[in-house]
Amino acid sequence: MKQTDPVQLEKSREVMAELKEIRGGDLLPFHRQIANDPQLLKAFENLFLSCNRGENLIPQKYRELMIMILGCSRGVETTITVHGNKAVKAGASIQEVGEALRLAMMICGASAVIPAAKLFEELEEA
Repeated sequence: MKQTDPVQLEKSREVMAELKEIRGGDLLPFHRQIANDPQLLKAFENLFLSCNRGENLIPQKYRELMIMILGCSRGVETTITVHGNKAVKAGASIQEVGEALRLAMMICGASAVIPAAKLFEELEEA
């Protein structure tokens, strides 16, 4: 269903603009979808801020790997791929991504890491 109330749409646009700025200029389709309820989007923004602002003691690449693993545990493909890619951008190696996925597989089983295969390129057979 799509929001049609002009007042709610304006609130959603305002919150999306705020969220886009604090996320560094990008929004996911998920954010646009939950914007049909501006209060839900605002709740997500507040949660994002509370977890990502202030004193972060865990280095960014490890934070992203942890979020990727949690995505595996919950079966959330977007979380897996977005945060796996962010971990690499923050300096994680392909081996570190693989190790993190092996840990997820150890606890959650092989099906938990199937969506993560998109993080890797296919290898050609010799």
